[in-house]
Amino acid sequence: MLALFLGGAAQAQWSWIWAPHEGSEDAAVLRRSFEVPQGARDALLVVTCDNAAVVSLNGEVVVRNSDWNTPSQANVTRRLRPGRNELLAEARNEGGPAGFLARLRYRTADGEQVTIESDASWEATLPGRDDWRPARVLARYGEAPWGDPVGLTPSRSLVAQPEDIQTLPGFRVELLHVVSRLEEGSWVSLTVDPRGRLIACDQYGGLFRITVPPIGSGREAQVERLGNRVGGAHGLLYAFDSLYVMVNEQGGRQGLWRLRDTDGDDQFDEETLLRRIEGGGEHGTHAIVLSPDRQSLYVVNGNHTKLPEGMERSRAPRRWDEDHIIPRMWDANGHARGILAPGGYIAKTDPDGRVFELISYGYRNSYDMAFNALGDIFTFDSDMEWDAGTPWYRPTRINLATSGSDMGWRSGSGKWPVYYPDSLPGILDIGPGSPTGVESGIGAKFPARYQHAIYAADWTYGTLYAVHLTPEGAAYRATGEEFLSGRPLPLTDLVVHPGDGAMYFAIGGRRTQSALYRVFYDGPESVAPAPGPNATPEHTLRRRLEALHEEGVGEEAIAAAWPHLAHGDRWVRYAARVAVERQPVESWAGRVLSENRPWAVIEGAVALARTGEARYRDALLTRLNGLSVERLDEAARLALIRACQLTLIRMGMPEGPMKAQTVARLDAQFPAATAALNQELAATLIALDAPTAVAKTLQLMGTARDEDMDYGSRELLARNVGYAAAFNQAATSRPNLQQIGYAYALRVATTGWTPALRRAYFGWFPRTAPWQGGNSFRGFIENFRKEALANVPDAAERNALDELSSRRDPDPLAQDFPPPKGPGRDYTVEDVLEFATGRLRGRDFEDGRRLYHATACASCHLFQGTGGGVGPDLTGSGARYTLRDLVENIIDPSKVISDQYGSEQIETMDGEILIGRAYEEGGRLYVVYDPRNPDEKESVPLDQVKRRSEYPVSLMPAGLINSMNEEEVLNLIAYLQSGGDAGHEMFRK
Repeated sequence: MLALFLGGAAQAQWSWIWAPHEGSEDAAVLRRSFEVPQGARDALLVVTCDNAAVVSLNGEVVVRNSDWNTPSQANVTRRLRPGRNELLAEARNEGGPAGFLARLRYRTADGEQVTIESDASWEATLPGRDDWRPARVLARYGEAPWGDPVGLTPSRSLVAQPEDIQTLPGFRVELLHVVSRLEEGSWVSLTVDPRGRLIACDQYGGLFRITVPPIGSGREAQVERLGNRVGGAHGLLYAFDSLYVMVNEQGGRQGLWRLRDTDGDDQFDEETLLRRIEGGGEHGTHAIVLSPDRQSLYVVNGNHTKLPEGMERSRAPRRWDEDHIIPRMWDANGHARGILAPGGYIAKTDPDGRVFELISYGYRNSYDMAFNALGDIFTFDSDMEWDAGTPWYRPTRINLATSGSDMGWRSGSGKWPVYYPDSLPGILDIGPGSPTGVESGIGAKFPARYQHAIYAADWTYGTLYAVHLTPEGAAYRATGEEFLSGRPLPLTDLVVHPGDGAMYFAIGGRRTQSALYRVFYDGPESVAPAPGPNATPEHTLRRRLEALHEEGVGEEAIAAAWPHLAHGDRWVRYAARVAVERQPVESWAGRVLSENRPWAVIEGAVALARTGEARYRDALLTRLNGLSVERLDEAARLALIRACQLTLIRMGMPEGPMKAQTVARLDAQFPAATAALNQELAATLIALDAPTAVAKTLQLMGTARDEDMDYGSRELLARNVGYAAAFNQAATSRPNLQQIGYAYALRVATTGWTPALRRAYFGWFPRTAPWQGGNSFRGFIENFRKEALANVPDAAERNALDELSSRRDPDPLAQDFPPPKGPGRDYTVEDVLEFATGRLRGRDFEDGRRLYHATACASCHLFQGTGGGVGPDLTGSGARYTLRDLVENIIDPSKVISDQYGSEQIETMDGEILIGRAYEEGGRLYVVYDPRNPDEKESVPLDQVKRRSEYPVSLMPAGLINSMNEEEVLNLIAYLQSGGDAGHEMFRK
């Protein structure tokens, strides 16, 4: 089959060629000589072949094309030489028609574009022979027999049209450029240069400069490729006469780079790595932002990114740890195993990258950040959608990233609840999604309300939120509003243009169809610059305390901060505690033990537990046990329990009278009046081996109903788990979060069991069978069961409980779905696009649902809260994929494989090859062959691993729709694009 050629503007003579020789069906060698003038730049070579080719330039291999479905490209500027050059291609075919296609484009020193492409001017021969003849032209690109398989000339019809993008009254959207997937890739980062031009970066490729037309002109943007080697950037910033580039996808080059134009030719001739930062992929290095005073840079990195090499400073005390009172459970599918605190982070540096300072940490995968008018940092952090349905699931949320803050992300089940005093909560829960670009409205020619909003982009659901902030205490009250949305609209990055005051945003990512848009205000309201919010007294106090977090501040910080440990505002207390923790513990430990104000005791105890030696443990527990809980509200009681937990975690478990005193004090409060208190008390008492903990916790577990929680606890727990609409279904399928939390803690309990209590606990597992959750949900529940079984000492009892807990009652919701009617055929992307375009309205919703289940899609994918956990959640596919992208993902699932769903190929020292999802643990590398059966795994010592590489084949088999007829294919695609909503316009007649 012909290789799919992704994008690019077709030239008249660009042709598919091959050798004219008899016997050339399987292989051919093709060449083209050409002259290059001095000073050539911006040279891009693109190649594809039916079925594979190795291409050399001047005797050096520059491109390998091994997948007919994906073209290969390379920047070959440094391989060109003045004078005579030669391209040589060794091409082969594996049945069916053979064809080779290539194009080399470069610019001369004066900017003229030169194109060398496959046509009749090439020569050809057979391997091992020297009888060169003119190449045989098979067809011009765009003609039969291959046609234009993926839309070589970018068409506006490939992306959401401005009129189909919903935005607020008075705002208008313009489509400025449809990105060529071949030559321009898929854009994920934007910045503005001093001349008002945009600069964009392809996720896996190079840099592009865009000259934007005047607002409302109706003209297209003009795009120029920059000839730099640096690319694959998730973050761009033009500042200090430099282009800063956060390289992510270029292996071995990740980190902060600075590009400069030193000779005034409007090109970046100097490329300097300022700081190496290890990390890559979708959770790697991300955005770069200029500070409000325009003197510093801020960088945002995901949780698979290490701290910058030699990080010189930290606002946060360097005391981060996992801090779990109950042992954490790693993700059941192996994601982020072994990744520990600090997780994702925000850091500050100078323009030369000489000094890095950690500002805030404990994020999962924030992609971007923005400052508001008061100089506060806001970011949009991702959830782990695989955790949906568990008590530790947290929705995507807007965070206020204050100095020294820990936002509580820990891997697997270890994410902290929002009420822990040693972390800070989000200020607005958004829900399911994939956070990408964040921008402030400052400088936008928008109505006043929108000039001071923070804009947060969601890739999955194609929505840009305007987050409105009202100062409240030391933080903010935040409300979210859908600023614009579309289908598909996979938002990646956005910028406010300082010249025209419009907002520009890109869509794309993961090699999906990309485009550039502009949104501007054209309504009756004033767009004159509006004054920003006024700081509250608490905000001013917080900032004053945060100044004590800087390097070099001495012990005077203790006297300045200590009075505010008992402040009524949580954010003030946090800033005060961080200031205290940064000072030598001996200078303030005694004040904790003699303190009488309850909140000051609690915050001081948190600080002392985190930084003090074990010799303080008994005195600290005595002081905490002496607090009268009757006068404390729920927030203070939860913080008190957490302070006790941290003392036990950091300083060790007490023995003798001190242990008895602590157990008695906590046991007297258990059960409490609220769900959150009961969860924390149960976990702490189980960790302390309290004799009554198992019986009391099981009693709560047997009667807990989330819908019966009092308002305060419901709000606390709901903020922690972020119920998504997709899981707000019938009670039979919605997980009971309280019960899961108790079961999670009981899995490690070893004291207080009786045979009856064990039967009650293990008898709970079959009742969870109908519950639906994220990709890892079922694996977590099963791992509860296995860990609890391992703690049963008697073999006979263990076997009986294993049988009891393994029982699976028939699912009352299960249905038999008839197979496709057919007749089917081997569909190509072009086949489906040809008959599907314009025919997706008014489809048969129920038939689409039948086909989704009949072809086993539900066994691997979550959709509207039901299904398996092997592949991505498909609920938002209509909002992030064009029709072409969706069809390509179905027909050729190996074309783009996300980090989260990919496999690895592992070669051992003795030559064995293992393929599967891999994770490290206990000095060994574990390889899970089938994610649906995580117990089917093999391990090898880490020192016996020779090589690890990405495995290019998806777990999803190709051809799943080949058994369907055309009408069935249409119904299935419409069902997927609808998001499962039968009322969606796609199903309206």
